[in-house]
Amino acid sequence: LVVVLLLVASVALAAEPVKVGVVLPFSGPVGSDGQRTFSGIQLAVDEINAKGGIAVGDTKRTIEIIREDSTCNPRMSVAAVEKLMTQDKVSIVIGDFCSTSTLADSEVAKRSEVPQVTPISIAPSITKQENPWIFRSCDNSDMMARAFVKDAVNTLEIKRWAFLARNDDYGRGGVESLSSLVKQEGGEVVAVEYHPQGATDYYTLLTKIRAAKPDGVALIANTAEHSVATNQMAELGMLQNVRLLDPTSAYFNPDFLRLTGANADGMVGPTRYVHTIDNPTNQKFVEAYEKANGQYPDKLAQSAYETVYLIEKAVE
Repeated sequence: LVVVLLLVASVALAAEPVKVGVVLPFSGPVGSDGQRTFSGIQLAVDEINAKGGIAVGDTKRTIEIIREDSTCNPRMSVAAVEKLMTQDKVSIVIGDFCSTSTLADSEVAKRSEVPQVTPISIAPSITKQENPWIFRSCDNSDMMARAFVKDAVNTLEIKRWAFLARNDDYGRGGVESLSSLVKQEGGEVVAVEYHPQGATDYYTLLTKIRAAKPDGVALIANTAEHSVATNQMAELGMLQNVRLLDPTSAYFNPDFLRLTGANADGMVGPTRYVHTIDNPTNQKFVEAYEKANGQYPDKLAQSAYETVYLIEKAVE
């Protein structure tokens, strides 16, 4: 009887975990990007739990991840966030990946009064809604555009710009931000072509862009989509005369470089993170990430990793 009572007492004293919801595309056209994002989350969670969890008062609480696949579909993303916030009773949601989904989710966060933070979505409108429940832990497309366009126009002498972008908030927001800055710097936008999510045939759009004779083609979508578009540009002979531009730093990752090979040589763009940053904190992160995942981290993994540690500090 005494033993039983002691066991019950020990269970009662065990601290409940901090439930963190994760909504990302684990399948579909951006599944590989979503998986890389989650790998950063998982590494941070494993590190925090290995040291006993998050310090809450005199106790330590481990992090429990409850993940949902949105496929970057706004309807599915909203349903996933609703489930996490109302049924699973998570303390916070990380996600989504695509800006259109995150914008849709923000209304759920506001209604449920549960914070949500996106480590990836860059549409400026996400954090301009006067919604105190939605957060972003990364740069937005306006920030990247300001950092990139001036040098691209004046130093790289890319005066005539063309855009190939996905037809959603992410793509249109990026084109809008960049186009206005290109014009301010004295450049010219000579072609803009949009495609649906998951497109695989870009030949018609690329032929139109080629006819406009741009100096550079700015790509705004994801790895799966524009690795195909880049290879098709090479087939059309476009890369001999135009510079590939990655204005949202979506393609500086090992998957894109593996899928495009030499076709991506010379691509330029802004990014707030590269794995070669030479300081002890980053070296420690890169070493741990490579050990866990067999490749170096990109900005998606790094931003997600950092987001978990921001959550740790917020809970504490």
